Amino acid sequence: MGDDFSDVVKRVLASRVGNRCSDPGCRALTSGPQDDPAKAVNVGVAAHITAASPGGPRYDPDLLPEERSSPGNGIWLCQNHGKLVDNDPNRFSVDVLKKWKADAEAEARTWVGKTAVSLSAPTGHLSIGAKVRIIPIIPQEHEQSDFSVEADEGDYFVFREEDSERRIEIPKSFIEKIHNLSYSKPALVHLSGRLQWISRKRIFVLFPEKPPNGSQYGVAKDVDFGYPVRFSINGTFGREDRLPVS
Repeated sequence: MGDDFSDVVKRVLASRVGNRCSDPGCRALTSGPQDDPAKAVNVGVAAHITAASPGGPRYDPDLLPEERSSPGNGIWLCQNHGKLVDNDPNRFSVDVLKKWKADAEAEARTWVGKTAVSLSAPTGHLSIGAKVRIIPIIPQEHEQSDFSVEADEGDYFVFREEDSERRIEIPKSFIEKIHNLSYSKPALVHLSGRLQWISRKRIFVLFPEKPPNGSQYGVAKDVDFGYPVRFSINGTFGREDRLPVS
């Protein structure tokens, strides 16, 4: 018998990431309503960072049973990624899963108490293959990067940044408007929040806030979610004039 999570621990893990998958490339919502008004559907799982029993993925014999079944040893994932991380433990190491968990919780923290973005469709039109520029982005230099529309998945677009081959999924509900300038120029995609890279791999993450009005925004170096706290930077944004020189 393994050291499984209690229902209380499962609820804590789900709530700490806003009931979304902690995989940074997924973030799928894992709960919602059933047709029965008294019930809800759940497609999320509380996965063990280190296995609940010997022989399992990433098992750590040095942990106590209460540590294996504690929230600190769990990560909330959708069912697909819960199965994936356990089927490929060499790729999805303890360090990788702990980073996913920390980033997902930090991202959820930024959304708590914030007004939801509009669910209405954006004004304007984008076709597959269209060239666009996206604003606002931090660092601001990426606003001059050309993206192309790789796919329209109904609820979201998949954009590809042409100079880096980086792909970004942006929900249509996050797009404020689309400004088509001319056939020869990229369209401007205005976000209701912002894109910002937050890791050394410069993976872009969506945030609900826009940069401060009238400011020259950007970052002077690679940052992560804990960067402002560690260096006592006030506010959400890493502006160049607030960042340490080192």
